[in-house]
Formats: sequence, structure tokens, C-alpha cells
Amino acid sequence: MTTFVPGTSHAAATRRRAALVATVGAILGIVLAALVAPGLPASATETDPTPTPSPDSTVVIATPVIERPAASELVGDAITFRGTAEPSAGIDLYSDAGGQPLCSVVANSSGVWACDVTLESAPSVSVRAVQSVDGQTSETSVQIAVLNAPTAGPGGGTVSSGTVVGAGLPGATVTAKVGGVSCTATVDSTGAWFCALPAGTTSGTYQLTASQVAPWSGGRSSASSAPTDLTIDVDAPAPPAVTIPASPVSATGATFSGTGEDGATVTLFAGPHSLCQAVVAGGRWSCTSAAIDIGSYDVSAIQQDEAGNISTESTRVSVAFGTAVTATPAPTPQPSSSAPEPAPTSTAPPTRPDGDLPAASPEQPQAQPDASAEAPTAVTPGGWSAATRFSAGMRPAFGSAGAIDWTLAFGIGLAMVALLAVPARLLAGTLRGLRSGPSLPGSRGARLTGRNRSRHQEFETAPALPWNTRVTGVFALIATATITVLSAPVADEPAYLRLLVAVALGIVAVNAVAVLVPRLLARWILDVSVDIRLRPIFLLVSVGATLLSRTLDLDPALVFGIVFGLALTAPASRRAQGRLAALQIGSLLVIGVTALLISGSFSGGAGTVGAFLAEFVNTVALASLGGAGFLLLPIADLPGRHILRWRRVVWLVLALAGFTLLAGVLSSALGGLGGGAGIILIALLSLVFAAVCVAVWLWVRFVRPPAHDESSTPSA
Repeated sequence: MTTFVPGTSHAAATRRRAALVATVGAILGIVLAALVAPGLPASATETDPTPTPSPDSTVVIATPVIERPAASELVGDAITFRGTAEPSAGIDLYSDAGGQPLCSVVANSSGVWACDVTLESAPSVSVRAVQSVDGQTSETSVQIAVLNAPTAGPGGGTVSSGTVVGAGLPGATVTAKVGGVSCTATVDSTGAWFCALPAGTTSGTYQLTASQVAPWSGGRSSASSAPTDLTIDVDAPAPPAVTIPASPVSATGATFSGTGEDGATVTLFAGPHSLCQAVVAGGRWSCTSAAIDIGSYDVSAIQQDEAGNISTESTRVSVAFGTAVTATPAPTPQPSSSAPEPAPTSTAPPTRPDGDLPAASPEQPQAQPDASAEAPTAVTPGGWSAATRFSAGMRPAFGSAGAIDWTLAFGIGLAMVALLAVPARLLAGTLRGLRSGPSLPGSRGARLTGRNRSRHQEFETAPALPWNTRVTGVFALIATATITVLSAPVADEPAYLRLLVAVALGIVAVNAVAVLVPRLLARWILDVSVDIRLRPIFLLVSVGATLLSRTLDLDPALVFGIVFGLALTAPASRRAQGRLAALQIGSLLVIGVTALLISGSFSGGAGTVGAFLAEFVNTVALASLGGAGFLLLPIADLPGRHILRWRRVVWLVLALAGFTLLAGVLSSALGGLGGGAGIILIALLSLVFAAVCVAVWLWVRFVRPPAHDESSTPSA
């Protein structure tokens, strides 16, 4: 029998509950410690009296700073970058273009660093500063605008005639300062600029600086360039003195010498031809002339100094260039015994050093007023008596070494008839036939050119304005004279006003002969009445002749000075029209030949009056022969066509005479076009023109489809 002891089961239950609570509490404590321990290092320190440092704990590094230049600041040339960083840290500067560092420095013990760099001009450049400390890097950057100063200088050589050149940023505006004056210029697409200093700048040595403003710099200017010395020379040198060799002068390899300004380049001319050049050294110059055609030429010289200033032309001296002569000098200079025959007695040129080039004859500076009687009267350079191209006498017609080669002129005239006049007649007749001939098939009466509406369906026309024929005629004469003057180079000198008056009078004389003489002869001989009519289209011909002369640099120039034409007052036969045209052409040829003979034997170098008369005579010769040559063309309503319709033999004789005379006058100008090469080129162009004209005529005559006759077409 089991005995029950009171209290035994209650005590066991109590002990089991206490053990369960203790176990749960221990578990909760472990969990709580695991959750709280990572966020509370201090408690770990408190529980662990000897902690060891964690391997992830590091010292914080300061970020580098760029203090100068500031963001968006405009800088240029040598740019100084300054800033702060860790003491003794390495700093590398990089641009946004990449590549090698712009510079590399080490910050000092206070953390301050600085370095100088150079950058290209640009509206925006990013520069980074990269810091390196103990294997760790950090960086910062700044955006700046870079505009460097332009370069400036005299532009070749060591002196300037008042101009400054240099290089800069394309599109920028450069301001150059010289002393107390300045000039501005815009840099072109290649980076070059040029400007001229204000008028009145005197010669001397100045400090030159330049700055520029870019289109994107917002009006902000770059720094000024480093000052440089600029020597300005605005004084033109005096004309050089020229010593003419003993006459006759060899046409090949003659030696000319003289005096001038040290360092200047002397250019010697014979008429329009450049003979030679030389640099003045020790006050003297000497050069050997190139080959030139035999004949008489006006010899003169100019000199250009190192700054580019050009002197006026020295006095022109007429020199006869003949066949080659021996190099033996003419009279040997005798300084003491007998005085040389007529030599100048005024101031002599500077004495040349020993061993200089030998003199062929006693020196004769051209500008002396009391020179030999063989020399022309001295003229004032740039004054009223200065020479022009029209004042130089043309080649003599007969009798001298430099006379016109009439055999060559006749050959050229015959070629002009065969290759210009006759083909032009074929082309004009062909085109006229196309305009007035029957219609092409299917065109139902329409012509190649012409009216395309009925005469009864005219639009309103502008009212006719009354014109004063005399005023219009005077205006046309003045315009033709001005156009003629422009056929040769024109300078800002009073002599060219004299030339305009002489040419105007020459044009008036030619037109008077071209219309008044035939009109009187027609009334007396032919018993017909003739009207004088203004031909405005002739002004275009004058312009064309001037453009051709300037393009080819013809000397003498090709001149067409005719303004007025003739017309019978009543309908007349071909015979009457042809005879009137022949009278007009004959009058022009007579006055042209007369003027040519006078010009060939007339010296126009004796002062203002002589130059004026020479220009008048030369204008008459050139305008009358040039006008006759054009009017002889058998095209349109020109006199040449009326003569050809009347008598072909008469036209052929007049055409050969007119074109031969014109070729003779222009022979020296044609010879200047590269010698024989120029004539060959003109001949080839004439052949091409003739071939085209003949080809058009052959096509219309033999290849073109026959005309369609509408009258033979059966009606529907």
C-alpha cells in the first residue's frame, strides 16, 4: 500500500518552473547581446579592457581647392593656378583635352601649391587638380575662358611704312597701339590681321603693343602683348639718279648705274618695259639690262625703300637702243686735265668707294637743270609736266632703227581680214538668215528669235522723254574721253587732268573728221543730204577696248573714240550708202596716218606744253585708226557692211589698209605680250573664232534640215 506524503509533488513543480524561466532568460540574454553589441562599440570597450584597432579605421584626407583663377574668369598667356591641399601632397593639373599633365607640383608644409601653365585661346576650358596622398587620390576642377594676346610686328623687314601686321584669334578684333596712336583690324580666317596707322604718323621708333577682343569674350579684352620696338618710315625716298651709258646703248646687256638710298631697291624702266633691278649699297647701284627691241625708249627709274615707300619717277631720258656694241667705255674720265664736253656743273652724286663698278662715262644725274643739251628738259615728278603713257611718242613710221615693220604689219592686217572680218561677216549673215528665214518644221511660223505676239497687241509704252541732242553729244564725248584715259594706269597727279583735257580734244577732233568731212564731201560730190546721229552703242565698244587694253596691258592702248554715225536723210541705193561709208573710212585713215607721222617725229618730253601736244596727237592717231578698224567690220549697220555690199574690191583695199595701219601702231604693244608667244596666242584665238564662224555657216548651209513650207502642206 502506497503511502502519500503531503507537499512532495508541489515542490517538484516549483523547481521545474524555475529551471524553465532561467533557461528562457539565458536565451533572451544571448539574443539581446547579439543584437546590441555591433551598434555599441563603447560597451565592447567597457567589457574588453584591452581592445585592438579595426583594420577599416583610416585618417580623413582634405579635398584640394583651386583658389585662382576663379570660375569663368578670362585669363591668357602664362596662367598661374593657386590652391590648397594636404601638406606635402602631389598635385597634377589636367585640361579637359586629356593627355599629359599641364604641370605637376608638391604642396608645401602649409598645404599651399601653385604652378604656371599655357593654354590655347578658347571660350571654355575645364582644368582639374588631382591630389595624391598615401596612395589615395581626390580632385577638383574649374571652368575658365582663355584669350591670349595677339602677336604684332612691322610685317617683314625691320621697318614699316605705317602698317602693322600680326596673328590672332580668327574673328577677334585687334587693337594695335604705337606711341600715342592706334589702329584696329579684324583677324581673318587664317589668323592674320593687318591695319594702317592714322595719317600723320611721323617717322621714328615707337613701342608697339596689341590686344584683342574675341566674339565670345563679352567685350573683355586680352592682356597686351609684350612691347616691341617698331621703326616707322613714312618718308618716300627721292628719285634715284641714273647714269646713261655712252650712245648708242646696246639692246642686250647694257650696264646702267646711279645713286640712291641705302637698302632701297631700284627698278629701271625703258618705256613700259622693266630692264633690271638692283639694291643700293654704299649709296650706289648698278644693274645689267635685259634684252629689248631695237628702238628709242624713255628711260627712267624708281626706288622702293625697306619700309615699302616708293619714290616718284626720275626724269625720263630718251635713249636709242641699237645693236650690240663693245664694252669699251666711252670717254675715260679725266678729273684734272680737260673738262668733259657738256657735262653738268651742279652738285655731283656722292663719291663711290674705291673698287666700285667702273664708270662708262662721266656721271650725269638726270635731275640737274643745267644738264647736257641732249637731255630733255627736267620735269617735276608728280606735277603738271609729269609724263603719262599717252605722252610717249609712238614708233616712227619710217627711216629709223626703231621704225614700224610694215611687212609684219601687213601680214597681221591680212590675217585680221581673213580670220576676223570675213568670218564675222559669215556669222552675222547666218544669224540674220536664221532670224528672218522660214520657220522650222512644226513651229507654225515661229522664228528663231523675234516677235511672238501681234503688233496689234502691244502693251502700254513709257512716254518718250525729250532729250537735248547737243547736251547728250557732249556727255558722250566726255564719257568716251574718260574711258580712253582709263585704258592706261592712272595716278593721283595733276598730269592726268592735263591728259583728260588732251584726250577729250583729240576725241572731239576725230569725231569732227569722221562726220563733218564726209557730210560736206557727200553734199558736194554725191549731191545727197546726210544726218549726224549719236550712236550710244559705240560707248560699249569703247569700254570693251579699254578693258582689253588694261587686261593685256597694251602700250599703246587700243582706243575706239567714235561717238557719232552718219545716215542718209532719204532712202538711197547701195551705191550711195557705200560711197558715203567709204568717205567716212577714208577720212579717218587720212587723219590717222597724219597723226602717226607727226607722233613718230615729235618729242613730247619738253615740259607741260610738249606733253599735252604729244597726248593730243597720240590720241588722234590711236582713236582714228582704232575707230576705222572697227567700222570696217562688215557686220550690223557699220560702214564696212555698206562698202562690202557696194564694191567688194573697195572694201578689201580699205580693210587691208586700215588693219595694216592699226597693226603697225599696236606692233610694239603686241611685242610686249611675251614677244612672239603673245602674237602666236592671238593668232590661235583668231583661228578658233574663224573656225567657229565657218562651222556655223556650214551647218546652216548644208546640214540644217530644209525649211518647212506650210503652203505645200495639204489641208486636213
